[in-house]
Amino acid sequence: MTPGTTTPGKTLATGLDLIFDRLREVEAAQIEINRAHARQWTALAELMRLARANPHVYLRPEGMARADALEFAEDAAAFDVGLRLRLSTNQVRSIAHSAQVLEDRLPALHAAFAAGQATVDHVGAAVDLVFAWNDDDEGLREFDEKLAQAAANTTVAAFRGRARRLKQRLLHESAEVRHARAFADRRIWVEPADDGMTYIHALVAAPDAVRIIERLNATARAEQKRTPSGEPGWRSRDQIRADLAVAWLAGDGTPTAAKVRPVLLVPLLSLIGKSDQPVELPGYGTIDRVSAASLFAKAPSFRRVATDPFTGEILEYDRTRYRPTKAQRDWIAMRFEECIDPTCSRSAYDSDVDHLEEWVRDNGRTDADNLFPLCENGNRRKNLSRVAYKKLPKRRVSITTPTGFTAIAEPAALPEAAPF
Repeated sequence: MTPGTTTPGKTLATGLDLIFDRLREVEAAQIEINRAHARQWTALAELMRLARANPHVYLRPEGMARADALEFAEDAAAFDVGLRLRLSTNQVRSIAHSAQVLEDRLPALHAAFAAGQATVDHVGAAVDLVFAWNDDDEGLREFDEKLAQAAANTTVAAFRGRARRLKQRLLHESAEVRHARAFADRRIWVEPADDGMTYIHALVAAPDAVRIIERLNATARAEQKRTPSGEPGWRSRDQIRADLAVAWLAGDGTPTAAKVRPVLLVPLLSLIGKSDQPVELPGYGTIDRVSAASLFAKAPSFRRVATDPFTGEILEYDRTRYRPTKAQRDWIAMRFEECIDPTCSRSAYDSDVDHLEEWVRDNGRTDADNLFPLCENGNRRKNLSRVAYKKLPKRRVSITTPTGFTAIAEPAALPEAAPF
């Protein structure tokens, strides 16, 4: 019997019928995803409003007495939901703020989002463009209506381009004023990659970017001519540009060369190939033995740390004074790598070493069992909010929010090490 023919009481689906079924299923799923995102955005915006209206839910009396109590209550609520969603506090607050901007300033696009006709990426691209839009309401209304129509039938990339061009046409501000505002956001940040590599991103003014690239290109061209292609030591232009950028930023060969000394955890037998124990660069992860050996032997900007390959001995410090010693700070940073706040990814080296049981309030001791890396915001949250921190066995920490959600912070799975 051929596909698509029928018998009494029975219809056979063709391949085309099945394809249409899957297409309708995919479209329906995307619409529901969009609606779910819209509901989440709305709920987060409402949660922030409720936290500000009821700060006592999240704050201790000490926190309630602060001038920024409402802002801090909002931060504690963002921390609460961040633990549940496995998002940082800043991510939660950013989404909630975007949701509020969407509701207040882009009602047509907000309606399309709630109906499932716009994706979260479409909406995010539009909201990013209206954060600092202080011009006339008429222009913003046209911007909203046109983008609500475009979101249903335009890819995100095309939508973003259309939105940017539309804003440029509708804005009354000069390009100079807009650049001055954007220039305030200039920054550099790091993104770990695989296999011992890392991206360094820079958001800078366009003329500065052009100057940087032109200098890198010119220097790379001259450098490449020194070694003929195919000869040992030959490098591609991309490789030379990367090496130059590292040397220039780190200040290699200058009096101001980098003095920062992150810890390298090196099982000694790994350096000579007698052990397969991992070599760890805290704040990044495992690196290869060749790179580790080079860093261990030569790099002045790395503090060298060795692990005992036979005993794995742990250094324990017991200080009955308030300020941790340098050795304690090193040890805590090595054991935890990052801030113990589960929503924070700040390096332990860039965090405070904090008493989990407070020095004054809880009579906490300044020893390795009571010291943990905690960022400034986490430290303030621990001391002023109703978020409860409790020590658990094996140097774990339970963190419980006022609404009853608990997360566990654990030390990094690193080799036991002793600085020298």
